[in-house]
Amino acid sequence: MHVSRTSAPVAGSGIVVVGAGLAGPVAAMYLARRFGRVTVLERRGDPRHLPAGQGRSLMVILSERGWRVLRELGLEEAVRRICVPLAARCGHLPDGSTVVTPYSRDGAPIWAVERYRLHCLLLDAAEAEPGVRLHFERPVRAVDPEEPKLLVGAGTSERWIPCRHVLGCDGVHSAVRAALVARGARERVSTLELAYQEIVLDLPSCDRGLMHYWPAGDALFGAFPLASSPRFAGSVFFRREGPRPSYAAAVDGPALARQFAETFPGLAAGIPDLREQLATKPVSAVRLTRCDRWVLGGTAALVGDSCHAMAPFMGQGMNCAFEDVRTLVSCLDREQDWERAFTAYERIRRRDADAITDISYQHYRTMSRLPDPRHEAEEAVARRLVALMPHRFVPLYERCAFSEESYSSALAEERRLRALARRILSRHGPAADLPDAHLRACVTQEENAGRAS
Repeated sequence: MHVSRTSAPVAGSGIVVVGAGLAGPVAAMYLARRFGRVTVLERRGDPRHLPAGQGRSLMVILSERGWRVLRELGLEEAVRRICVPLAARCGHLPDGSTVVTPYSRDGAPIWAVERYRLHCLLLDAAEAEPGVRLHFERPVRAVDPEEPKLLVGAGTSERWIPCRHVLGCDGVHSAVRAALVARGARERVSTLELAYQEIVLDLPSCDRGLMHYWPAGDALFGAFPLASSPRFAGSVFFRREGPRPSYAAAVDGPALARQFAETFPGLAAGIPDLREQLATKPVSAVRLTRCDRWVLGGTAALVGDSCHAMAPFMGQGMNCAFEDVRTLVSCLDREQDWERAFTAYERIRRRDADAITDISYQHYRTMSRLPDPRHEAEEAVARRLVALMPHRFVPLYERCAFSEESYSSALAEERRLRALARRILSRHGPAADLPDAHLRACVTQEENAGRAS
Protein backbone atom coordinates (compact mmCIF):
# COMPACT_ATOMS: atom_id res chain seq x y z
CA MET A 1 0.00 0.00 0.00
CA HIS A 2 1.20 3.51 -0.79
CA VAL A 3 2.54 5.35 2.26
CA SER A 4 2.87 9.12 1.93
CA ARG A 5 4.96 11.64 3.84
CA THR A 6 1.87 13.45 5.04
CA SER A 7 1.28 12.52 8.67
CA ALA A 8 3.56 15.11 10.27
CA PRO A 9 1.97 18.27 11.71
CA VAL A 10 1.87 21.24 9.35
CA ALA A 11 4.60 23.74 10.16
CA GLY A 12 5.05 27.28 8.96
CA SER A 13 6.39 27.56 5.42
CA GLY A 14 7.60 30.25 3.08
CA ILE A 15 5.34 29.07 0.23
CA VAL A 16 1.99 27.32 0.67
CA VAL A 17 -0.01 25.83 -2.18
CA VAL A 18 -3.67 25.38 -1.22
CA GLY A 19 -5.19 22.44 -3.09
CA ALA A 20 -3.65 19.17 -4.27
CA GLY A 21 -5.80 18.55 -7.33
CA LEU A 22 -4.08 18.59 -10.71
CA ALA A 23 -2.66 22.13 -10.68
CA GLY A 24 -1.46 22.06 -7.05
CA PRO A 25 1.22 19.37 -7.44
CA VAL A 26 2.40 20.98 -10.69
CA ALA A 27 2.76 24.36 -8.96
CA ALA A 28 4.56 22.79 -6.01
CA MET A 29 7.14 21.11 -8.26
CA TYR A 30 7.86 24.28 -10.23
CA LEU A 31 8.18 26.39 -7.09
CA ALA A 32 10.24 23.90 -5.07
CA ARG A 33 12.86 23.75 -7.82
CA ARG A 34 13.31 27.53 -7.53
CA PHE A 35 12.62 28.40 -3.92
CA GLY A 36 13.07 25.26 -1.83
CA ARG A 37 10.41 24.19 0.62
CA VAL A 38 6.76 24.22 -0.50
CA THR A 39 3.86 23.02 1.63
CA VAL A 40 0.72 21.68 -0.09
CA LEU A 41 -2.53 21.60 1.90
CA GLU A 42 -5.52 19.56 0.69
CA ARG A 43 -8.89 19.34 2.42
CA ARG A 44 -9.71 15.88 1.04
CA GLY A 45 -8.03 12.57 1.77
CA ASP A 46 -5.24 11.13 -0.34
CA PRO A 47 -6.85 9.68 -3.50
CA ARG A 48 -4.02 7.16 -3.80
CA HIS A 49 -5.44 5.36 -0.76
CA LEU A 50 -8.77 4.65 -2.43
CA PRO A 51 -9.55 0.94 -2.87
CA ALA A 52 -8.94 -0.37 -6.38
CA GLY A 53 -11.72 0.57 -8.77
CA GLN A 54 -13.14 3.41 -6.68
CA GLY A 55 -11.45 6.24 -8.58
CA ARG A 56 -13.78 8.18 -10.88
CA SER A 57 -13.75 7.40 -14.60
CA LEU A 58 -13.76 11.06 -15.63
CA MET A 59 -11.43 11.81 -18.54
CA VAL A 60 -9.32 14.91 -19.13
CA ILE A 61 -7.56 16.06 -22.28
CA LEU A 62 -3.91 16.95 -22.70
CA SER A 63 -2.98 19.29 -25.52
CA GLU A 64 0.13 21.30 -26.36
CA ARG A 65 -0.07 23.71 -23.41
CA GLY A 66 -0.29 20.87 -20.92
CA TRP A 67 2.40 18.80 -22.60
CA ARG A 68 4.86 21.68 -22.44
CA VAL A 69 4.45 21.85 -18.67
CA LEU A 70 4.82 18.07 -18.26
CA ARG A 71 7.88 18.17 -20.52
CA GLU A 72 9.51 20.86 -18.38
CA LEU A 73 8.81 18.84 -15.23
CA GLY A 74 10.25 15.66 -16.76
CA LEU A 75 6.90 13.82 -16.69
CA GLU A 76 5.97 13.66 -20.37
CA GLU A 77 7.08 10.08 -21.00
CA ALA A 78 5.38 8.70 -17.89
CA VAL A 79 2.10 10.46 -18.67
CA ARG A 80 2.04 9.37 -22.33
CA ARG A 81 2.09 5.76 -21.16
CA ILE A 82 -1.37 6.19 -19.58
CA CYS A 83 -2.93 8.24 -22.41
CA VAL A 84 -4.91 7.40 -25.53
CA PRO A 85 -4.26 9.50 -28.69
CA LEU A 86 -7.41 10.73 -30.44
CA ALA A 87 -7.28 12.03 -34.01
CA ALA A 88 -10.86 13.31 -34.31
CA ARG A 89 -14.32 13.40 -32.78
CA CYS A 90 -17.15 11.41 -34.31
CA GLY A 91 -20.70 12.72 -34.01
CA HIS A 92 -23.46 10.11 -34.10
CA LEU A 93 -26.53 11.94 -35.37
CA PRO A 94 -30.17 10.99 -34.64
CA ASP A 95 -30.76 9.94 -38.26
CA GLY A 96 -28.07 7.27 -37.97
CA SER A 97 -25.40 9.14 -39.91
CA THR A 98 -22.00 10.08 -38.51
CA VAL A 99 -19.76 13.09 -39.02
CA VAL A 100 -16.05 12.93 -38.24
CA THR A 101 -14.22 16.18 -37.42
CA PRO A 102 -10.41 15.94 -37.21
CA TYR A 103 -8.87 17.81 -34.30
CA SER A 104 -6.13 19.15 -36.55
CA ARG A 105 -5.66 19.46 -40.29
CA ASP A 106 -2.37 17.51 -40.25
CA GLY A 107 -3.76 14.57 -38.27
CA ALA A 108 -2.06 15.43 -34.96
CA PRO A 109 -3.95 13.94 -31.98
CA ILE A 110 -5.07 15.22 -28.66
CA TRP A 111 -4.53 12.85 -25.73
CA ALA A 112 -7.20 11.52 -23.36
CA VAL A 113 -6.22 10.36 -19.88
CA GLU A 114 -8.17 9.15 -16.87
CA ARG A 115 -8.14 11.98 -14.38
CA TYR A 116 -7.68 9.64 -11.43
CA ARG A 117 -4.56 7.99 -12.90
CA LEU A 118 -3.03 11.33 -13.88
CA HIS A 119 -3.80 12.75 -10.44
CA CYS A 120 -2.03 9.87 -8.70
CA LEU A 121 0.98 10.21 -11.01
CA LEU A 122 1.29 13.94 -10.30
CA LEU A 123 1.00 13.39 -6.54
CA ASP A 124 3.71 10.72 -6.64
CA ALA A 125 5.98 13.06 -8.62
CA ALA A 126 5.36 15.97 -6.26
CA GLU A 127 5.97 13.81 -3.22
CA ALA A 128 9.29 12.65 -4.70
CA GLU A 129 10.35 16.26 -5.35
CA PRO A 130 12.87 17.52 -2.76
CA GLY A 131 11.28 20.28 -0.71
CA VAL A 132 7.60 19.44 -1.38
CA ARG A 133 5.47 18.34 1.57
CA LEU A 134 1.91 17.12 0.95
CA HIS A 135 -0.69 17.27 3.73
CA PHE A 136 -4.13 15.71 3.18
CA GLU A 137 -7.24 16.21 5.28
CA ARG A 138 -5.96 19.70 6.10
CA PRO A 139 -8.70 22.13 5.05
CA VAL A 140 -7.73 25.79 4.83
CA ARG A 141 -10.61 27.57 6.54
CA ALA A 142 -9.37 31.14 6.27
CA VAL A 143 -6.53 33.13 4.76
CA ASP A 144 -5.12 36.33 6.25
CA PRO A 145 -2.95 37.83 3.49
CA GLU A 146 -1.86 40.76 5.62
CA GLU A 147 0.07 38.67 8.16
CA PRO A 148 0.22 36.42 6.08
CA LYS A 149 -1.13 33.22 7.64
CA LEU A 150 -3.67 30.45 7.07
CA LEU A 151 -6.18 28.87 9.44
CA VAL A 152 -5.71 25.13 8.89
CA GLY A 153 -7.97 22.39 10.22
CA ALA A 154 -6.78 19.03 11.53
CA GLY A 155 -9.64 16.81 12.65
CA THR A 156 -11.67 18.79 15.19
CA SER A 157 -8.89 21.30 15.87
CA GLU A 158 -7.46 24.18 13.89
CA ARG A 159 -4.53 26.57 14.12
CA TRP A 160 -2.99 29.48 12.28
CA ILE A 161 0.05 28.65 10.15
CA PRO A 162 2.40 31.48 9.08
CA CYS A 163 3.65 31.75 5.50
CA ARG A 164 5.10 34.31 3.11
CA HIS A 165 3.27 33.47 -0.13
CA VAL A 166 0.11 31.48 -0.81
CA LEU A 167 -1.05 30.07 -4.14
CA GLY A 168 -4.76 29.24 -4.46
CA CYS A 169 -5.15 26.03 -6.47
CA ASP A 170 -8.23 25.15 -4.42
CA GLY A 171 -10.93 25.22 -7.07
CA VAL A 172 -14.38 26.74 -7.27
CA HIS A 173 -14.81 26.94 -3.47
CA SER A 174 -11.41 28.58 -3.01
CA ALA A 175 -10.54 29.85 0.45
CA VAL A 176 -7.79 31.97 -1.11
CA ARG A 177 -10.26 33.64 -3.47
CA ALA A 178 -12.59 34.26 -0.52
CA ALA A 179 -9.79 36.24 1.13
CA LEU A 180 -9.40 38.39 -1.99
CA VAL A 181 -13.17 38.92 -2.19
CA ALA A 182 -13.19 40.01 1.44
CA ARG A 183 -10.70 42.69 0.42
CA GLY A 184 -12.64 44.05 -2.55
CA ALA A 185 -12.29 41.56 -5.41
CA ARG A 186 -15.51 40.76 -7.26
CA GLU A 187 -16.34 37.16 -8.07
CA ARG A 188 -18.98 35.54 -10.25
CA VAL A 189 -19.77 31.96 -9.36
CA SER A 190 -22.57 30.22 -11.22
CA THR A 191 -23.75 26.77 -12.24
CA LEU A 192 -24.12 25.64 -15.85
CA GLU A 193 -27.66 24.68 -16.80
CA LEU A 194 -26.30 21.18 -17.36
CA ALA A 195 -25.38 18.43 -14.91
CA TYR A 196 -23.75 15.13 -15.74
CA GLN A 197 -23.17 11.53 -14.69
CA GLU A 198 -20.33 9.21 -15.61
CA ILE A 199 -21.18 5.97 -17.41
CA VAL A 200 -18.70 3.20 -18.24
CA LEU A 201 -19.76 1.23 -21.31
CA ASP A 202 -18.72 -1.03 -24.17
CA LEU A 203 -18.76 0.40 -27.69
CA PRO A 204 -17.41 -2.49 -29.77
CA SER A 205 -18.28 -0.89 -33.10
CA CYS A 206 -16.67 2.49 -32.27
CA ASP A 207 -13.15 3.39 -33.37
CA ARG A 208 -10.90 3.69 -30.29
CA GLY A 209 -8.85 6.36 -32.03
CA LEU A 210 -11.78 8.81 -31.88
CA MET A 211 -13.82 10.61 -29.26
CA HIS A 212 -17.50 9.75 -29.83
CA TYR A 213 -20.50 11.93 -29.04
CA TRP A 214 -24.25 11.80 -29.51
CA PRO A 215 -25.91 15.25 -29.77
CA ALA A 216 -29.53 15.59 -28.71
CA GLY A 217 -30.21 19.35 -28.61
CA ASP A 218 -30.68 19.85 -24.87
CA ALA A 219 -28.69 16.75 -23.98
CA LEU A 220 -25.34 15.30 -24.95
CA PHE A 221 -23.48 12.03 -24.45
CA GLY A 222 -19.73 11.85 -24.98
CA ALA A 223 -17.36 8.90 -24.63
CA PHE A 224 -13.58 8.45 -24.58
CA PRO A 225 -11.65 5.16 -24.85
CA LEU A 226 -9.94 4.08 -21.64
CA ALA A 227 -6.24 3.24 -21.70
CA SER A 228 -6.68 0.85 -18.77
CA SER A 229 -9.41 -1.33 -20.33
CA PRO A 230 -11.18 -2.00 -23.65
CA ARG A 231 -14.19 -0.02 -22.41
CA PHE A 232 -15.15 3.64 -22.83
CA ALA A 233 -15.65 6.31 -20.18
CA GLY A 234 -18.79 8.27 -20.98
CA SER A 235 -20.60 11.26 -19.56
CA VAL A 236 -24.28 12.01 -20.07
CA PHE A 237 -25.31 15.67 -19.84
CA PHE A 238 -28.92 16.63 -19.11
CA ARG A 239 -30.38 19.98 -18.08
CA ARG A 240 -30.60 20.40 -14.32
CA GLU A 241 -34.10 21.89 -14.52
CA GLY A 242 -37.04 21.92 -16.91
CA PRO A 243 -39.03 19.32 -18.81
CA ARG A 244 -37.61 16.09 -20.14
CA PRO A 245 -34.83 15.50 -20.74
CA SER A 246 -33.64 16.91 -17.39
CA TYR A 247 -32.58 15.70 -13.99
CA ALA A 248 -35.53 17.52 -12.43
CA ALA A 249 -37.96 15.51 -14.58
CA ALA A 250 -36.34 12.13 -13.85
CA VAL A 251 -35.69 11.84 -10.13
CA ASP A 252 -34.61 8.20 -9.68
CA GLY A 253 -32.66 5.45 -11.42
CA PRO A 254 -35.56 3.86 -13.35
CA ALA A 255 -36.87 7.25 -14.53
CA LEU A 256 -33.35 8.34 -15.54
CA ALA A 257 -32.88 5.08 -17.46
CA ARG A 258 -36.15 5.62 -19.35
CA GLN A 259 -35.16 9.22 -20.13
CA PHE A 260 -31.72 8.08 -21.32
CA ALA A 261 -33.32 5.43 -23.57
CA GLU A 262 -35.70 7.99 -25.07
CA THR A 263 -32.92 10.50 -25.68
CA PHE A 264 -30.19 8.09 -26.83
CA PRO A 265 -32.06 5.00 -28.08
CA GLY A 266 -29.10 3.62 -30.01
CA LEU A 267 -26.90 3.61 -26.91
CA ALA A 268 -29.24 2.40 -24.16
CA ALA A 269 -29.63 -1.14 -25.49
CA GLY A 270 -25.87 -1.69 -25.31
CA ILE A 271 -25.52 -0.75 -21.61
CA PRO A 272 -26.97 -3.69 -19.63
CA ASP A 273 -26.33 -2.06 -16.25
CA LEU A 274 -27.57 1.39 -17.30
CA ARG A 275 -30.26 1.60 -14.61
CA GLU A 276 -27.81 0.62 -11.89
CA GLN A 277 -25.17 3.12 -13.02
CA LEU A 278 -27.66 5.99 -13.23
CA ALA A 279 -29.07 5.09 -9.81
CA THR A 280 -25.68 4.95 -8.06
CA LYS A 281 -23.37 7.40 -9.87
CA PRO A 282 -23.47 10.93 -8.47
CA VAL A 283 -25.05 13.74 -10.47
CA SER A 284 -22.36 16.40 -10.77
CA ALA A 285 -22.92 20.06 -11.43
CA VAL A 286 -20.64 22.13 -13.68
CA ARG A 287 -19.54 25.18 -11.73
CA LEU A 288 -18.32 28.33 -13.49
CA THR A 289 -16.11 30.94 -11.86
CA ARG A 290 -14.70 34.33 -12.74
CA CYS A 291 -12.92 36.83 -10.54
CA ASP A 292 -11.81 40.36 -11.40
CA ARG A 293 -8.70 40.16 -9.18
CA TRP A 294 -6.36 37.22 -9.08
CA VAL A 295 -3.58 38.55 -6.85
CA LEU A 296 -3.02 40.52 -3.69
CA GLY A 297 0.34 42.25 -3.49
CA GLY A 298 3.13 39.70 -3.47
CA THR A 299 1.29 37.51 -0.99
CA ALA A 300 -1.55 35.65 -2.72
CA ALA A 301 -2.37 34.50 -6.24
CA LEU A 302 -5.10 32.36 -7.78
CA VAL A 303 -4.61 29.60 -10.34
CA GLY A 304 -6.95 27.42 -12.40
CA ASP A 305 -10.53 26.79 -11.30
CA SER A 306 -10.18 29.07 -8.30
CA CYS A 307 -10.39 32.03 -10.71
CA HIS A 308 -11.67 30.64 -14.04
CA ALA A 309 -13.62 27.37 -13.74
CA MET A 310 -15.12 26.67 -17.17
CA ALA A 311 -17.39 24.28 -19.03
CA PRO A 312 -15.47 21.09 -19.93
CA PHE A 313 -16.29 20.87 -23.62
CA MET A 314 -13.05 22.21 -25.14
CA GLY A 315 -10.85 20.06 -22.91
CA GLN A 316 -8.81 23.12 -21.94
CA GLY A 317 -9.52 23.54 -18.20
CA MET A 318 -6.52 21.55 -17.01
CA ASN A 319 -4.28 22.78 -19.83
CA CYS A 320 -5.19 26.37 -18.99
CA ALA A 321 -4.46 25.80 -15.29
CA PHE A 322 -1.07 24.27 -16.11
CA GLU A 323 -0.32 27.25 -18.37
CA ASP A 324 -1.32 29.58 -15.50
CA VAL A 325 1.35 27.95 -13.32
CA ARG A 326 3.99 28.11 -16.02
CA THR A 327 3.20 31.78 -16.73
CA LEU A 328 3.34 32.70 -13.04
CA VAL A 329 6.70 30.97 -12.61
CA SER A 330 8.03 32.64 -15.77
CA CYS A 331 7.01 36.00 -14.30
CA LEU A 332 8.85 35.15 -11.07
CA ASP A 333 11.96 34.18 -13.05
CA ARG A 334 11.83 37.43 -15.01
CA GLU A 335 10.85 39.92 -12.32
CA GLN A 336 12.77 38.53 -9.34
CA ASP A 337 10.12 40.15 -7.15
CA TRP A 338 6.91 38.49 -5.99
CA GLU A 339 4.64 41.53 -6.17
CA ARG A 340 5.78 42.59 -9.63
CA ALA A 341 5.58 38.98 -10.81
CA PHE A 342 2.05 38.49 -9.48
CA THR A 343 0.93 41.74 -11.14
CA ALA A 344 2.43 40.67 -14.48
CA TYR A 345 0.87 37.21 -14.18
CA GLU A 346 -2.61 38.62 -13.67
CA ARG A 347 -2.21 41.07 -16.55
CA ILE A 348 -1.10 38.32 -18.94
CA ARG A 349 -3.60 35.62 -17.98
CA ARG A 350 -6.94 37.23 -17.14
CA ARG A 351 -8.00 38.10 -20.70
CA ASP A 352 -6.97 34.65 -21.90
CA ALA A 353 -8.92 32.92 -19.13
CA ASP A 354 -12.04 34.93 -19.95
CA ALA A 355 -11.62 34.01 -23.62
CA ILE A 356 -11.25 30.25 -23.12
CA THR A 357 -14.18 30.29 -20.69
CA ASP A 358 -16.35 31.79 -23.45
CA ILE A 359 -14.94 29.42 -26.06
CA SER A 360 -15.61 26.36 -23.91
CA TYR A 361 -19.26 27.24 -23.39
CA GLN A 362 -19.79 27.91 -27.09
CA HIS A 363 -18.17 24.59 -27.99
CA TYR A 364 -20.87 22.80 -26.01
CA ARG A 365 -23.42 24.52 -28.24
CA THR A 366 -21.49 23.33 -31.30
CA MET A 367 -21.37 19.70 -30.14
CA SER A 368 -24.92 19.40 -28.79
CA ARG A 369 -26.64 21.30 -31.59
CA LEU A 370 -28.67 19.25 -34.06
CA PRO A 371 -28.19 20.01 -37.80
CA ASP A 372 -29.61 23.40 -38.78
CA PRO A 373 -29.48 24.52 -42.45
CA ARG A 374 -28.85 28.15 -41.48
CA HIS A 375 -25.92 27.29 -39.27
CA GLU A 376 -24.58 24.65 -41.67
CA ALA A 377 -24.39 27.22 -44.49
CA GLU A 378 -22.17 29.50 -42.40
CA GLU A 379 -20.07 26.51 -41.31
CA ALA A 380 -19.60 25.49 -44.94
CA VAL A 381 -18.28 28.95 -45.87
CA ALA A 382 -15.89 28.96 -42.90
CA ARG A 383 -14.62 25.46 -43.73
CA ARG A 384 -14.08 26.44 -47.36
CA LEU A 385 -12.08 29.51 -46.33
CA VAL A 386 -9.91 27.42 -44.00
CA ALA A 387 -9.27 24.87 -46.76
CA LEU A 388 -8.60 27.50 -49.42
CA MET A 389 -6.31 29.72 -47.30
CA PRO A 390 -4.86 27.38 -44.61
CA HIS A 391 -2.14 29.76 -43.42
CA ARG A 392 -4.50 32.69 -43.16
CA PHE A 393 -7.46 30.96 -41.49
CA VAL A 394 -6.81 28.42 -38.73
CA PRO A 395 -9.66 26.53 -37.00
CA LEU A 396 -10.34 27.69 -33.45
CA TYR A 397 -9.89 24.24 -31.92
CA GLU A 398 -6.51 23.90 -33.60
CA ARG A 399 -5.41 27.29 -32.27
CA CYS A 400 -6.36 26.29 -28.71
CA ALA A 401 -5.15 22.69 -28.65
CA PHE A 402 -2.09 22.63 -30.90
CA SER A 403 -0.41 25.94 -30.20
CA GLU A 404 0.42 28.25 -27.35
CA GLU A 405 -1.23 31.22 -29.04
CA SER A 406 -3.09 33.31 -26.48
CA TYR A 407 -6.70 32.25 -26.08
CA SER A 408 -7.85 35.86 -26.47
CA SER A 409 -6.06 36.15 -29.83
CA ALA A 410 -7.54 32.82 -30.96
CA LEU A 411 -11.05 33.99 -30.07
CA ALA A 412 -10.59 37.32 -31.85
CA GLU A 413 -9.41 35.56 -35.02
CA GLU A 414 -12.34 33.14 -34.89
CA ARG A 415 -14.82 35.99 -34.57
CA ARG A 416 -13.26 37.68 -37.61
CA LEU A 417 -13.53 34.46 -39.61
CA ARG A 418 -17.19 33.98 -38.66
CA ALA A 419 -18.08 37.57 -39.46
CA LEU A 420 -16.38 37.25 -42.85
CA ALA A 421 -18.23 33.97 -43.57
CA ARG A 422 -21.58 35.60 -42.74
CA ARG A 423 -20.89 38.58 -45.02
CA ILE A 424 -19.86 36.33 -47.91
CA LEU A 425 -22.92 34.17 -47.43
CA SER A 426 -25.31 37.12 -47.33
CA ARG A 427 -23.81 38.88 -50.36
CA HIS A 428 -22.55 36.06 -52.56
CA GLY A 429 -24.51 32.96 -51.60
CA PRO A 430 -23.18 29.52 -50.54
CA ALA A 431 -19.42 29.14 -50.96
CA ALA A 432 -19.80 25.74 -52.61
CA ASP A 433 -21.11 27.51 -55.71
CA LEU A 434 -18.11 29.84 -56.02
CA PRO A 435 -14.88 28.99 -57.90
CA ASP A 436 -11.68 29.34 -55.86
CA ALA A 437 -10.61 32.53 -57.63
CA HIS A 438 -14.03 34.10 -57.07
CA LEU A 439 -14.00 33.18 -53.39
CA ARG A 440 -10.52 34.66 -52.94
CA ALA A 441 -11.75 37.85 -54.58
CA CYS A 442 -14.74 37.89 -52.22
CA VAL A 443 -12.42 37.66 -49.22
CA THR A 444 -10.30 40.55 -50.49
CA GLN A 445 -13.39 42.62 -51.25
CA GLU A 446 -14.98 42.00 -47.85
CA GLU A 447 -11.76 42.69 -45.95
CA ASN A 448 -11.16 45.90 -47.86
CA ALA A 449 -14.74 46.97 -47.14
CA GLY A 450 -14.22 46.18 -43.46
CA ARG A 451 -11.05 48.29 -43.29
CA ALA A 452 -12.73 51.18 -45.11
CA SER A 453 -15.61 51.21 -42.65
